[in-house]
Amino acid sequence: MGTSYQFLAITLLGLIKYINSDYVIGCYYTNWSQHRKEEVKFIPKSINPKLCTHAYFAFANIDADKWTLMPFEKNDISDNPKLPGLYDDFRKLKKKNPTLKTLLSLGGASAGVEKFRKLCEDDENRKTFIKNTIKILRKFNFDGLDLDWEFPETTKDKVGFTKLCKDIRLEFQNEAFVSNKPRLLLTAAVAVWKPKIVSGYEPAKISQYLDYINLMAYDYHGSWNQQTGHNSPLFARSEQTGDQQLLNQEATIDAWIELGAPAEKLVLGLAMYGRTFTLKSKKMNGMNAPATEAGKSGPYTQAAGFLAYFEVCQLLKDGWTKEWNEEQKVPFAFKDDQWVGYDNPKSIQIKCEYAAKRKLAGAMIWSLGNLIKN
Repeated sequence: MGTSYQFLAITLLGLIKYINSDYVIGCYYTNWSQHRKEEVKFIPKSINPKLCTHAYFAFANIDADKWTLMPFEKNDISDNPKLPGLYDDFRKLKKKNPTLKTLLSLGGASAGVEKFRKLCEDDENRKTFIKNTIKILRKFNFDGLDLDWEFPETTKDKVGFTKLCKDIRLEFQNEAFVSNKPRLLLTAAVAVWKPKIVSGYEPAKISQYLDYINLMAYDYHGSWNQQTGHNSPLFARSEQTGDQQLLNQEATIDAWIELGAPAEKLVLGLAMYGRTFTLKSKKMNGMNAPATEAGKSGPYTQAAGFLAYFEVCQLLKDGWTKEWNEEQKVPFAFKDDQWVGYDNPKSIQIKCEYAAKRKLAGAMIWSLGNLIKN
């Protein structure tokens, strides 16, 4: 097991026992992580199924012609019994952990908004989609569906998303009654900046239909900004003003609860990656330092402005200067003109304890594939 994977397992599993035996630990698996270089390739068989209470398979897409679920990767589903698809491998995780709940996550950043909008606009299409979705979830032994619409933005979107959640939940209940099987779970991964929450969701209403609301509490700052800032700060910094004060996990939790979501439905997102910047001056390397562009891409993830946790670990061994921001309870590091804000065991523990203090349902991680270098 890689060092970074051990850190997460020890930290999170220890916290579950310390905080609450019913604490939710959601783990997202990304099916495109199979395409990385061999030493960092991540597939369902790479997952420790005892690490999580809920495992999410990301992503599936919407087939707007047949109104059903459509695989994201060609090998998600296989008709060859000698060569199982990724869905098959994912459901086998429950053989090692029978209490594990597996969910298929629909959407993601690359899916866009138009298919979700069309799904919400037409009652018949939505009805067909839900019935077809139930068939697929049952066929591959998933325990539920996770909605990841990034992001509903208009009043029409907001009302449509509530309608979608309601209709899916009702059909899940009806199907469970008829089939005499446990009801399929319904969750959603949602926006975290208060203006986006207000424009895109009806928190009090959707909370009636969702089992859990997964707060995507990361990407608060990144190379789209002209100053350094942490990817996933727990609290605001004292010098932040206006909307900048909303770019932290505490503000996100406050907003969702203020707008009507029960704390016990909320799951705090934890980032297993860092956001990077190229500094304008090597001498200015703290928070809010001027930046010119994204940081250099990592050797494995190969995305400018982004480093998987295992890539961050390697940099820290290569002479980077490590710092801790006491106000935001998060670490950052720099070397020459490169800067990264990331999470470590200390910040993860503080965040999980804070989630427990706020009486949230638990925490979830994005994503498993960013943790381990085999």
